[in-house]
This record gives sequence, C-alpha cells and structure tokens, in this order.
Amino acid sequence: MQLFEFLGKYKSLKPMNHKSILAFLSVHYLFSQCHVFGNSGHAHGTSDGFHQLTSAAHHAVENPNLPYNHRPNDLDASWRRGVTSGYYLGFRALSDEMRDLRRPSDIPVTDGFIKTFYFDLHFMNQEFNGDFFTDAVNSSAYDEPIENSLYGLTFGLGLGDNPNLQVRLPISISRFEVGDMDDTGVSTGIELFPNYRINQYVSWGVNLAYLESSSDFPIFDESIASVSFEAMAESSSAYGIDWSARISVGHYYPSNDANDESFWLYRGTLALHYHLHQNFTLLPFIRLNFSTGEVLTDELWVEYGSEFVLMPNAPWNFSLGIAGVGGHNVIEEGMEFYLSTKKNF
Repeated sequence: MQLFEFLGKYKSLKPMNHKSILAFLSVHYLFSQCHVFGNSGHAHGTSDGFHQLTSAAHHAVENPNLPYNHRPNDLDASWRRGVTSGYYLGFRALSDEMRDLRRPSDIPVTDGFIKTFYFDLHFMNQEFNGDFFTDAVNSSAYDEPIENSLYGLTFGLGLGDNPNLQVRLPISISRFEVGDMDDTGVSTGIELFPNYRINQYVSWGVNLAYLESSSDFPIFDESIASVSFEAMAESSSAYGIDWSARISVGHYYPSNDANDESFWLYRGTLALHYHLHQNFTLLPFIRLNFSTGEVLTDELWVEYGSEFVLMPNAPWNFSLGIAGVGGHNVIEEGMEFYLSTKKNF
C-alpha cells in the first residue's frame, strides 16, 4: 500500500521516471526482505529472526520460496550472554578431584622421577536454556535445543615425590547443537598442578591451566586460562569411613569475540570415603561454586556425584564416576560419566 500511495503523489512524473522509481523501490524492498529473513546469516536479534536461522521448519513457514542453508558461523558470538560453565571450557566435576592425597602405604615407592600415570575417559552432556543468549534474542519464546556433548580422554603424569607435579593433557571432541544446526569441535589444553604435602593429612598446590575450544560455532568458541590456589585435607579412617575436603580460589581469563573479562571463582568440595571393602571404596561428593562479577551467566551453582574406586590400594586402580549440575540459571541438565585409571610406580 505504501508503494502505491507514494506513486499516486507523483502522477505528473514522466513515464520513464515513473518506471525508474518503481523498479528502484521494488529492488530495495526485495533486498531488505532477504536481509531480514533470507540466508545472509544475520538475523535482527528478534526471536522470530533467530528462529529462522536455527529452525528449518520455521524458516520454511516464513520463507517458502527460499531454501534453508544457514550455517553455525551465522550465529554471531555477540548473541551469547556471557561465559557459561560448560564442560567444553574444562569445568569438569570429577576429573580434578584429589582422592589420592595419601599414597597407599603397602605400595613401594620407586626411585624413578615418574610416580604415577593417569589415563581418563569422559562422556559429558549439557543442555542450556534460552538464557544462554542475550536479551536481543527473546529467550522466553525460544524453545529449540541448545546442547553440548563431549567425548574426551586425558593423559597425565605425576612427577616427583614431594613436592609433586601433576601434568594433565585433556583432548576432547565436542558436538554442539543449536536448533537444527550442529557442528563438531575440538577442545584441547594443558593443566599443571605443583603440590606439596605438609603431612599425610594436608596438602596444597597451585593449579595452572589453559583450555581452548574451537569449532564453526562462534558462540561456543572460547579459550580460557586460569590460576587457582588449592588446599586439600583428608581425615584418618574411623569405622571404615573418612572424609576429604578441597578449597579452590581461582582467577579465570576467558577470551572470545564477545568477551575477554576475567572473573574470580571460589569452589568448595566435601567428599566421604566409604571403605566397603579393601578393594572397593565409594566416594560421594558435593561441590559449591561461587563467582563474583557479571562474566558468568550464574554466580552460584552446585555439582554433585559419586565415584566408585576399585582396588584403591593396588598399584593399578580404577574408578567410575557419575555427576550432575544443579541450581544453575542456564544449564537445564548436565551429566558426566567418567572412567579413570591410575598406575602407581
């Protein structure tokens, strides 16, 4: 209607000018429509425009004559609200537990520099809600799945007796899904943990870590470096039960296209050790996480789970773990399955 009203005001124009204006306005209108709803890869930040990027069905309803060929890199990193404590950033629930504070007394200590060898297997899955995105996307109307699945392994060595240096190298394959879009990424890093045992009950250390996640999803690509002070304590066994506690105060330095602000993270973990048999220990735990500032999408959440340690007093021991995430504003569901092997030399 606006087009015809405009032309009605200019009936006195020459025929050639009249046709030129009509052609110009028609082309301008076509390109403006393609920019908002087409495959240019840039939605206007509304829930409707975002749906057309991530949902083939919604795109077909609004654009029946245009094929759906959007790609993960069409989702701009600036649409992400902040840093969410995803497994793809190394926020693992179990693999940083210090359950081997005390070396079993019946295992002789070798004179070699290498004291322990670690090999861990992980499967982790997280589902995020619409608050993963900024207010530019109407999260209350966004119900498409936002999911990350991670398959990984970690190699590690324990060097020296006391002080000891733990070196871990995590290598993971991540599968990211946002609506009908999906992509496979890689997450790699290094973790150095020099630690010192004050006595058989108390130890402390400094954890230095760097992890990088890369894929075709700009909203998931992130590198994060951290430095944290950690203190661990474990009680003596009484009636087949003892406890351990771990406190961590860390400064984290994330970096991606939309965020490079650092933040502090405080973590406190309490675990019980049920020695049900000389070759079997049950280790349930709970961890409280608290952060200051506005970098993380939530400042307070918990992680909980349990490890089943097989042959804890043997040169080779194994543990199976399962854990979850609770009380998080963005993480709807989170679970982790974990198999760890450790060789004492």
